Amino acid sequence: MAKLILTADELITSTKASRELPRLLDHLSEKRWFIQRNNKLEGVLLGIEEYERLLELEEEVDHLTLAVTLTERERKDDGYRIGLDELASKHNVPELK
Repeated sequence: MAKLILTADELITSTKASRELPRLLDHLSEKRWFIQRNNKLEGVLLGIEEYERLLELEEEVDHLTLAVTLTERERKDDGYRIGLDELASKHNVPELK
């Protein structure tokens, strides 16, 4: 897992975040905030566009993982083959069409 590096202006307490939520929401397209409660990181506030971008990246990683697994299976010379539907199910990939 990548190490998270934050700047001081990205870190905000949960109390301050609840008080300043309208201001934070006004700047979500340009910034993200990491919410801290009791000196522990609890969450992150980010814009919907960034969230959607992350979802798309996650889907691409799933597809690449599936492609790599299929390629590895094809290279095996033991005669064993696994169906695409079975492989997708094994890796929790949504139904392929």
